[in-house]
Amino acid sequence: MELKTKKINNVIVIYLNGKLDVHASADIEKEINKIIKQEPSSHLLLNLAQVEYMSSSGLRIFVSTMRILKEAKRKLKLCAMNNAVKKIFEVVELMDMFSIYDTEEDALKDF
Repeated sequence: MELKTKKINNVIVIYLNGKLDVHASADIEKEINKIIKQEPSSHLLLNLAQVEYMSSSGLRIFVSTMRILKEAKRKLKLCAMNNAVKKIFEVVELMDMFSIYDTEEDALKDF
């Protein structure tokens, strides 16, 4: 699992690439938490276009990240999910919990 970032105005776009499973989730969570601390006034956008697989441990990262940001009055948005990842969100009924967009552009317009 790879993680790359790009800053656009006050939004950090995080690009995840690979399988977000139990083996990768601890490292990814540490990286995301580090970004949250380093950019105390920025919102986060997770671009999931290159995520091939996601386990429940990956979902847990998103939920905990959202809680951390919400407490700080910051936003988390998700974009570009493939159908397999979207299905996981639907099955565990998390679609309404997150702001999810088809494209990165749509998500960025809504910050």
